[in-house]
Amino acid sequence: MKFQNSSSYRQLIFDFHTTPKYLFNNFVVCEENEIAYKASLTVSQSPLEGINPLFICGESGTGKTHLLNAIGNSIRQSFPILNLLYVSSSDILERYNNTLSYEEIIDISREYKKVDILMIDDMHLINNIELVQEQVFHIYNELVSKGKRIIVAGRISPDQMTGLNDYLKSRLLSGMITAIKSNHGTIKKSILKKMALDENLMISDASADYILNHFNRDIEELGTIIKKINKYSISNKRKVTPELIREAVNIS
Repeated sequence: MKFQNSSSYRQLIFDFHTTPKYLFNNFVVCEENEIAYKASLTVSQSPLEGINPLFICGESGTGKTHLLNAIGNSIRQSFPILNLLYVSSSDILERYNNTLSYEEIIDISREYKKVDILMIDDMHLINNIELVQEQVFHIYNELVSKGKRIIVAGRISPDQMTGLNDYLKSRLLSGMITAIKSNHGTIKKSILKKMALDENLMISDASADYILNHFNRDIEELGTIIKKINKYSISNKRKVTPELIREAVNIS
């Protein structure tokens, strides 16, 4: 890791917040994510009790970030006295990479150790980055020894991260690992139908499959497509079919 000459970069780490729109009541629960959902809900209700850490793993787009944010938003609502920090591993990497010295890295780590609830998203990004893993290990030990809570998400389980050092891996594996199954099509279809219902729009399985087969998009973009289809359906007074969808979004 390089130490870049960017002393003006320094920001408070507590600039990172959860995203308000990600809540438990708008998370689409299905067979593939039910266990992860229930574990997340339990942690949000008793944030400083139970198995620690909670590690949520699953492929991109399966709802890990939504669950992490839902936990954080629920805790902020029910336990406002707790000091909570949500941060992505990319944020951690950027902060450590934009320091002038090892002493500054220690200073940043010291700030992370002040929180009651630390939530780290995209843990897989620190695979093979020893310096950051070392700091996360020390942060982990400090927080757990004080009875604080750590919640982590990543695309793969710690035992599958070949570039994760053994001492951090053992810490992450010491808690609860809950996986969101990779039946990506089923999860996305459930989410898509929920988005449509939120717009008072009913779509068939055939229409949902058509959208998913023709749009390799993230969840937010799918939401935009649903709004466009709904508007077109209303203005033309026609029910949603694959043909209408093709017209609405101009698929050639």
